Amino acid sequence: MNYENEHIANTYQRLPVNVLNGNGAILHDINGKRYIDMMGGYGVAILGYGNKKIKEAVCRQFDTIPIAHASEYTAAREEFIKNLTGIVPAGLDKFYLGNTGAEAIEAAIKVVIKSSKNHKIIAMTNSYHGKTAGALSITYSEKYRQSFGDLLIKNVEFIRYNNMEDLDKIRKDNDISAVFFEPVQGEGGINIPDRDYVRELRQITEEKGIILVADEIQSGLGRTGKMWAHEHFGIKPDIITIGKGIGGGIPLSVTAGKPEFMDNLAKGEQSSTTGGNPIAMASGSAVIEQLTDDLINEVAVKGELFRNTLKEYLADSRIVKEIRGLGLMDAIELRVKFLPVFMDIINRGVLPLYSGINILRMLPPYVISDTEITEAAKIMSEGIKSYNKEVAP
Repeated sequence: MNYENEHIANTYQRLPVNVLNGNGAILHDINGKRYIDMMGGYGVAILGYGNKKIKEAVCRQFDTIPIAHASEYTAAREEFIKNLTGIVPAGLDKFYLGNTGAEAIEAAIKVVIKSSKNHKIIAMTNSYHGKTAGALSITYSEKYRQSFGDLLIKNVEFIRYNNMEDLDKIRKDNDISAVFFEPVQGEGGINIPDRDYVRELRQITEEKGIILVADEIQSGLGRTGKMWAHEHFGIKPDIITIGKGIGGGIPLSVTAGKPEFMDNLAKGEQSSTTGGNPIAMASGSAVIEQLTDDLINEVAVKGELFRNTLKEYLADSRIVKEIRGLGLMDAIELRVKFLPVFMDIINRGVLPLYSGINILRMLPPYVISDTEITEAAKIMSEGIKSYNKEVAP
């Protein structure tokens, strides 16, 4: 820990956890302490730790050919594309392959700029799309933006998320090329929009020829109990961005869109040395092959179990404002700052995430068992109740 703190740039909130190994949804530190992982590597470990099929695919590919630039062809990439085409929305079957979610967003920004005579982008309050310059331009949080204003795209306007009145701004503005939105906001606090809002947003963008980009980097791949979160609202976007769990722990991201838009990127306008590399492709194929309907249905059921158990344990808590979520994408909104509660929960053996200053956020592996879900809910509730005793009624 001391060595990392001395040599790694101070850009992360570091936790007092030195991870040694993991299996399923359980992690162990170097001292043998057990943690139920409700963080999931910030949503990456969707199939948990020690997944044998991912390991076997990566090892096979390493022994065959570990790197092939995208200017070359490889069977591993062909197999991944075939698998990917089977899960993306129909018609969104032209892809840019990258490494990170932010890179997928950067590609999407270039696609929409090249695909429209207009260059204005609409983004949402409380949005999070990444921290590279383009992605940061459509990320709402001022704490991330304030030091880099001169580098950001200027022609971006934020409207209120899940606010019907603000949709009129899109309806009346003829300079918009695209709208970027998260079907469920992740870092913003697990915010779930109304079905009517999302359907109205889709209708307006279709009527005006505005490209609708759904950021499914955190909410996609079964996280909400459906393959894609936008399916809950009965709409289909023009472009989706995919990341986090798609690579099974190997860096991988995808910008998937209609060919009429994706084909507007010219050679050299977006590229990556390691984008679409064979090891990531093999790992990605192993992930997709395991994302069965049964597994995704289990995600929905497990999410209900987790939220219902939390609500039962925390029914009389004075500091809990709301428990919400969709599938295994969950939040506990507190009436106090999260940090002391968060650290107490970690000490008790559960690793959660957080959002803002007062929200505990959970993105556990899909393979977490019912017993582990119930245990995690109990431990988290005990941490919250312990803090209850320290605040005035």
